[in-house]
Parts: sequence; structure tokens; C-alpha cells
Amino acid sequence: MVVPDGLVWDRDALKSSRWLRGVLDPYGDAAPPLAMTRPHPSATGSYGEQACAWIESTQRITLRWWQRLAITRQLEHDEAGRLVWRVVVESAPRRAGKSVRLRGVALWRLEHGAALFGEPQLVMHCGKDVAIVREIQRAAWRWAEDVAGWTVTKGNGKEALETPNGDRWLARAMHSVYGYDVSLGMVDEGWGVDPAAVDEGMEPATLERPSPQLHLTSTAHRQATSLMRRRISAALSGADPDTLLLLWAAAPGADAGDPETWRAASPHWTEARGRMIATKYAAALAGEVDPEADDLDPMAGFEAQYLNRWQLRPVLALAGSPVVDEQDWRALAVVPPARPPDAVAVEGWPGEGVAVARAWRVGERAVVSVADALDAPEAAALVAGYRCRRRPVVGASLAEDPVWARRATPETGPVRSSVAELSGLLRDDAVRHDGGDFLTEQVLGLRTTPGADGPRMRSTGRADAVKAVVWAARSARVARRGPQRILLPSAV
Repeated sequence: MVVPDGLVWDRDALKSSRWLRGVLDPYGDAAPPLAMTRPHPSATGSYGEQACAWIESTQRITLRWWQRLAITRQLEHDEAGRLVWRVVVESAPRRAGKSVRLRGVALWRLEHGAALFGEPQLVMHCGKDVAIVREIQRAAWRWAEDVAGWTVTKGNGKEALETPNGDRWLARAMHSVYGYDVSLGMVDEGWGVDPAAVDEGMEPATLERPSPQLHLTSTAHRQATSLMRRRISAALSGADPDTLLLLWAAAPGADAGDPETWRAASPHWTEARGRMIATKYAAALAGEVDPEADDLDPMAGFEAQYLNRWQLRPVLALAGSPVVDEQDWRALAVVPPARPPDAVAVEGWPGEGVAVARAWRVGERAVVSVADALDAPEAAALVAGYRCRRRPVVGASLAEDPVWARRATPETGPVRSSVAELSGLLRDDAVRHDGGDFLTEQVLGLRTTPGADGPRMRSTGRADAVKAVVWAARSARVARRGPQRILLPSAV
């Protein structure tokens, strides 16, 4: 992992943002982040100071320095008072105090969000499993009932806090976040969360809300899904100007056995923490597996849990020209219809997974949504659940799988053909999408150069979502005459 110069902690550079001056000096043996996004160009202030004061007063706690810094950065706003960060990606070693910070921001938003942002707030909270999410919310139940006078629902799987004004904090399993309008989406222990739950469920639900935020937090894990790894990589590359990265971790190449490395990676440090990490390191050296790390390689588990070292894929500068400008692509956001699709298409990518695209006809347009499946059986299960009345269009290499029971229409063709078709739709202003990461990452990664027989592909990354989108859109348009337009909300 390489940290760009623009994300390295620079106290002097940050002083120009006046609202940060009170949180620029670490105290209590705290350490600054290894990587942190600079203030948003639209930011003129932050609600952080008032939020921290409210949290400390009502919850009777003293926030750690890193928590105050993170809250201040998360709640930066523009001149009109709107939050500037659409996504907050936060990562720190285990036992740093992430749960306290999550709980505090959720409660503050319930209490003050409606007045600041103009509507009742819905905080949607999911994680690797419900027990983790429930535990964070549970610590606020007594205060919410006895002091704030809020309604608390404690039923298993239905945990919720609700203010008299209708603001709610819902604790849900990762696949139970669909069907809500979300003001603040919180994802804890994101390393174990299915990307689809966020990309297809939670993130699209924030689109129409004023000052929405998606807050992802997690410690590193070697068995992590692509969710956090992809988001951190993109934030390090600066691919999304509306994502705030807050990353505490050991510097690349730092000695894993050096106590100074442990201190530098820890946003909050105490002697007790030092003794605990020393014990964990000694056990890893002895080859003892740490159940908390859930890793068969003791040292790799130690580095993930206590040095927060992620296994990231570098974002490389690619030759060729992008098919679409990032700003133009992100401006084409819509929400798909709430009914069964008119067409479904499936394509795989060797060793990576399978893309499942849905397409709906809407007037003269088609709306397309993409989900990421692990393999053909999972893709077939998704297709069955979509209840599309047409046979799915399936890539030829997958169509022979018995899971389709000969009920699929095979399709084939090179990536460049699908890219050319997508380029035509973009050129004709016939494409829209909802900002989902799965399709967006593939589309923005496409690179071409001119050739005698048309554009030539220079990028070699995964493009199964692009192919599936084009096939599904084409299938959905068959029954209609004349030129059709496509809207592409990528669900994953």
C-alpha cells in the first residue's frame, strides 16, 4: 500500500481550515492517521464541535482525540450547511473505540439531524452479523428510554430507537437493509459484509435524502470481502472526490515487532494496550492462532488485527482514454423501478465472479441494475428471485452449467463490442445509473485507443458487468419499436 503525498498527515496544511484547528494536536499518546483525505473544496465549516460536546454531555463520556478528529471531519459542511462527504471510509486497528464513535454520531443525528437537514432522520445500521450491531445500539437503550424519552424496540432482528418526532435508528442484518430511505447508513466490521448489501441495498437508498452519508468502518482482515478493500483503494487513488478516508495503520515496511510501529498504528495508546499487543505478538511468533483474528496464519492475523494492514490491489494508471469522464458518469444517477425486470443477463469473469444485470422498460428507456454473484449457482438463484418473465441471456461459457436447466439464451462477444455499444448509448445520452460501485468501477476502469477497425481495448480488468448490462438492455428493448434509451443504476 502506497500513501499519496496528498493524504499524508500535514498539520500545517490543515491549519488553513479553521474548523480543524482544535483537533490538530494529538493528546494522550494518540497518533495521527496514516492517510486522511484533505478537507473538501466545498467545506466551509463542521458540525463536529457541537456534536462532540453533545455526545460527551449526554452520554457522560470523554471522547478520545481520534474520535473528535473523525467526527469533525465526517461532519464538514458547505456554505448552505449541507454535509460534503457522501461516503466516509474509516479503518483502525482492533479495540480503538470505533463503536463509541458510531453510537455517538448516530444519536446526535437523531437528535439534531431533522433541524439541520430538513426532514426526520433514518439511521440504518448493519454489520458482519446482527450481534455486533445490536451490541453497539444496546449501550444506548437505557439513556434513550430513561433520559431522552425515546421508544426502544428490543425484539431480536427488529432493534430500533425512535424519537417522538419519528427519527429512527434501525439495527439490521446485512441483507435486511432494503426498502428504506436512509439518511445515515452505518456499516460496522465491513470486512465481513457482502458488497451487495451496501452497493445494491444501502447506498442507493441514500440518493434522494438531504445530506446523506454512508459510513463504513472496519479493521483489516485477510478474509475480507471486496467492500472495504475496494473502497480504501479507491480513496487512496482519489477516484471519488466525495469520499473521506480516515486510515490508521502501520506504515508500509515498518517492523511488525517494533513497539513504535504498534504505537504509530494505534489512534489511541495506553500502557495496557501496549502490554496486550505485546502478548498477541509473542503468541503469533510462537505460532499460536488467535481466535479473535480468525486466521490460520498467526502473524498475518496479528498484522491485520493490530497493525491494520489490508491486502489491497493497487489502482494503476492505465494507458488509453476513458470511455466516460467520472464526473459525467456520476451525474447520471437514477433509481430502478420497484417491480420485476423485463430482462435479465448474466456474464462471468474467470476467477473473479459473475455479474447479473436486470433491465426494466420505462417509457422509451430501460433501467438496468447489476449484482455481483460468486458463481453460476448463486447467479441462478438471483435470477430466480427476480421473477423475470423472459429467459435470461447468459454468457456462452456459463450457459452450459446445469443450473440453467436449458432455460437460458446463450450470448457471446468480445468486451470491445459491448464497450462500443455502451459508448454509443453514452454518446446519445441514453444511459443512466445509480452510482453503485460494482458497475461504476468497471465502467470507469475501461480504457480504449483508436484503431482502424474501431476502438481497441487497452484495459484488461473485469468487464462482465458491462457486458451483462448491454445484453440486458438490448433484450429489454426488443419488444419496443424505435430508438430506446437506457438508464443504468448499478446495484452492486
